[in-house]
Amino acid sequence: MNLEFFFSTELILENESIVMRPLTFDDIDQIESISYHKELGEFGARVKNRSDLTDYFNFCLNSKKEMKLYPLMIWGKENNSPIGVTMFGNISFQHKRLEIGWTWIGKSFQGTGVNAICKRLLLDYCFDNLNLRRVEFKIDVNNLKSQKAIEKIGAVKEGLLRNYSIQSYGATKGTYVYSILKEEWGKQNNLSFQTAFFL
Repeated sequence: MNLEFFFSTELILENESIVMRPLTFDDIDQIESISYHKELGEFGARVKNRSDLTDYFNFCLNSKKEMKLYPLMIWGKENNSPIGVTMFGNISFQHKRLEIGWTWIGKSFQGTGVNAICKRLLLDYCFDNLNLRRVEFKIDVNNLKSQKAIEKIGAVKEGLLRNYSIQSYGATKGTYVYSILKEEWGKQNNLSFQTAFFL
């Protein structure tokens, strides 16, 4: 696998309840219907109107052209409705690793277990199809909800990157780095997700 091939693929990940597919500009109206809520973390702080949303789409799609981020639209099958966006980034096939992140889930879907379902599909793809050794997650020190969610699926907190980033809502004190290794995922993913799905 190489970056050019990976970014040229029309990646589809799905199960009985959701489907994740490449984000396109045609998705903007559907995404707008679940946007503009302060509960949406960095996305909510950054995207407050249609102009902001257009800038966000341009950022996502330009990042894909530059082979930096691969954005995926999350779509609910039951109600045929948009759920949110997630992305692959910091991809190194040479070192068999990448990062999952830049994720936001619509307000009405938060706390339903859909994020855990997405993470399982993404992680299964990374380890089973891409044969990666490591998947990383980076989470702001103040984002306790995401820290708990990622720990619940078995991610290991490796350390703190101090004064790592400046977000739309201002400078932050740091970012935690988490990871899951291929051998760890193979041992624990079924048990972890049986727990996560029914919270």
